[in-house]
Amino acid sequence: MRRIIYFDLDGTLTDAGPGIKACINYALDKMNFEKLGVDSDWVVGPSLWGTFKKLGIPEENLDEAVNLYRERYNVKGYLENSVYVGIPGQLAVLLEMGYVLSLATSKPIVSASAILEYFDLTKYFSYEFGSNLDGSLSDKSVLLKHALAVTGFEPNNALMIGDRQYDIIGAKSNLIKSVGVSYGYGSTNELREAGADLLIDKPAELAKAVHKLLPI
Repeated sequence: MRRIIYFDLDGTLTDAGPGIKACINYALDKMNFEKLGVDSDWVVGPSLWGTFKKLGIPEENLDEAVNLYRERYNVKGYLENSVYVGIPGQLAVLLEMGYVLSLATSKPIVSASAILEYFDLTKYFSYEFGSNLDGSLSDKSVLLKHALAVTGFEPNNALMIGDRQYDIIGAKSNLIKSVGVSYGYGSTNELREAGADLLIDKPAELAKAVHKLLPI
């Protein structure tokens, strides 16, 4: 039986924190707002609109903030990134085991696809799902519902892997099992409280975790 694995991108496949934070600071500086503090890992994962709103940007200026963020991100921010050690090998193992691999990220699909291409990860994925530039499909529950419809897989034949509560909540709302990865930007407590079916703390455990929750 064919089974599909949906992967988050930032904090799951790649360490995107440095680029994301630099681009948020770029936008905040341009708009004369205070830059991020030391404890800023929470900005990696959520929708940009929600992040900037939480940082104090007025509703009417959110689009401006997002556009400024992308002004830097699309040129260099997406390159201030690195693939977690062991990820390519784990993706290869999962393919050999017979799983179908898909990206499922809140990041705009144009940026996400560029990142996969730049880091030579595109070859592992049969599908790539991300948000639109207007922010639609950035909610993981909506995104995964869309992904299931497009790929044609039943929820009981799917699994979501991610590092934040949004990934786990999105999976649960679609009756999909989930693996929370604590090596990313979400804490073990965050993932556990969101209801992850299994937690792992290093990329080398991915294939084993997948096979445990969704064996072929």
